[in-house]
Amino acid sequence: MSHVWEINGLSLELDLDNYDNMKRYEEAFDLMQEEETQLPKDGRQSERMLAYCQLYYRLYDRIFGEGTSEKIFCGVPVSIRATEEIYESFLAFVKGQTVQLIQEQQQRYQKYMPNRKQRRTASKAVRQAAKK
Repeated sequence: MSHVWEINGLSLELDLDNYDNMKRYEEAFDLMQEEETQLPKDGRQSERMLAYCQLYYRLYDRIFGEGTSEKIFCGVPVSIRATEEIYESFLAFVKGQTVQLIQEQQQRYQKYMPNRKQRRTASKAVRQAAKK
């Protein structure tokens, strides 16, 4: 399973199976959600654009450490499109890790859980034995 997000020549490690990492991840998104409600709704478009992009910059800094967003966006002009493309890449990384964790759990416990057909057969056998 990959715990490394490769973005713009940078390798960032994040293991979401780790409690501390998950807590930091969740808190970063909670703060982002709060800050989103405070985005300017009027004023210059350029100022609103910058404030929007800075939401994501702070998200990465909170998850991966201060200064990470500067490394991620190094040489990338402030742009909603670029910001959202990088965010989409991050979400794909997180989704891949989450799917892998779920698959590993299912495989780990599958050997202890008989399949549906086996459960029905066992249930029928118990009912037939009870009738006798």
